[in-house]
Amino acid sequence: MKKIIILLFAVFFSISLNSQRNPNAEYWISFTYQPQKGMVEKFEKAVANKTKKYNTSEETAIFAFQIMTGSSQGAYQRWMVRKDVSYFDQDTSDELKYWNENVDPYIANKSGQRIWQILKSASYGWDEPRSPLKYYTQQIYVVKRGKNQDFMTPHRKLKQLFADNEFSGNRAVFRLVSGGNNQTYMIVSGFDNHDNSLTSSNLPDGTSWRDAYITKFGEDAYSADWGTQYDAIEMWGSNSVKMQFRPDLSTELN
Repeated sequence: MKKIIILLFAVFFSISLNSQRNPNAEYWISFTYQPQKGMVEKFEKAVANKTKKYNTSEETAIFAFQIMTGSSQGAYQRWMVRKDVSYFDQDTSDELKYWNENVDPYIANKSGQRIWQILKSASYGWDEPRSPLKYYTQQIYVVKRGKNQDFMTPHRKLKQLFADNEFSGNRAVFRLVSGGNNQTYMIVSGFDNHDNSLTSSNLPDGTSWRDAYITKFGEDAYSADWGTQYDAIEMWGSNSVKMQFRPDLSTELN
């Protein structure tokens, strides 16, 4: 039994390590922080100072967001985006030392580094670098082992639909490759205004995305694809949050 456990650990470790070494992958790195009670102002000032000192270029940029809903309301997420595998060979020890000495004392809880791979086959409107939008929704799912393709199929098809109709919105799908359960997926959409009518679907009047999905992929495709996707999910629903971009705590790029 002990040999089996060791073997399984080695297999999962190898999967995670190889994912992170994919030379063609694009990685996004997140950290989540909950400041100590009564220390929010000092935390924000320390984060702003650290960002101005170490994160002033496109290569070193960090973008900060504050969670607005759910049990983690008030927590902060900081993101480094669009990294290739070479990023992980860089020496950031001086920057980390500064953070530990000047920011960490104001933190009550933190997630540690989480490394995500953006799945471009299912992501739409995230191809080109751009300044962050005002708000983002973030949904987390844990998928059953062996059910990854069942989960991904309708998301890949949605990207095709969005492209066909020149949808003016955006939607990205990420998979966690290090820092937690590598069966974790995240779906993120950004927007500047809560009025959905300002986002054009470019669908004919009276046509829903469900109608368009059926028209393109077949009459039974919608219920079959999404039903299989739901069955593939081990945990979902409780980790949906809305976040607000905090430019005052982020790298300012021209």
